[in-house]
Amino acid sequence: MTNDNILIFSIALNGYQIRYRRHLASQRRYAERMGYDYTVVAKPWVTNLGAECCWLKLYLLRSALSAGYDYVLFVDADAYIQDSCPNLSSVIKPDKFLFMANGYSGRLNSGVMLMKACPEALLWLDSIINAITEPVVDIESVGWGENGHVIHFAKNCDGLELLNEKWNNTKSPQCSDYIRHYNYGPMKNSVVDRLFHKLIFKLSKLLLHCNLNNKSEMPLKLKTVKERIPILFHRVISEYKHFS
Repeated sequence: MTNDNILIFSIALNGYQIRYRRHLASQRRYAERMGYDYTVVAKPWVTNLGAECCWLKLYLLRSALSAGYDYVLFVDADAYIQDSCPNLSSVIKPDKFLFMANGYSGRLNSGVMLMKACPEALLWLDSIINAITEPVVDIESVGWGENGHVIHFAKNCDGLELLNEKWNNTKSPQCSDYIRHYNYGPMKNSVVDRLFHKLIFKLSKLLLHCNLNNKSEMPLKLKTVKERIPILFHRVISEYKHFS
């Protein structure tokens, strides 16, 4: 695995560009230190998907893998990469194409996803994208976003390599981690963060005309996501060369 053919990217829309600028800077420093390409999708500033714009990561992962990168690492905007984080080659296994860690719930967390360019990876991403409008069962659902679908389709995936929590630490402040992820869980204890995310969810409810966590409204929400995400995707790839 050569360093010059790896992309790290994040998505920071709807105010995440400002709130998590320190985290994004840590990601850029890591990429520069390791010799990887790096980009942050920060346009458009606001989307009509609110919090559900996280589905965009699947489309962009697929696009970047098809664009010629050997490996692509997606990192959530609220994930801070420590100076101690080693080269990605330390976790690569040749017979695996998907590398993820469990989150604080004990299930896979899609805030950090490393993928290898291969037909199996593209097929796996296509399976999720094609099933956007199909709600997953409660035990796999996280209520909103694409994480529940990722959990579902990774369940019997032979290409999955489960990483140590150091690579996506969502629960342990004492952990000597490589990536500290301040997602909506035990690590997000800042009052500002909690207020910020409440605002994002209220905005999302208005934009999508449904409650993100209401089970009865899930089919309508997913239908809306399916319709709007491709429009956002095409706008993004027209501005960010790494995905085409």
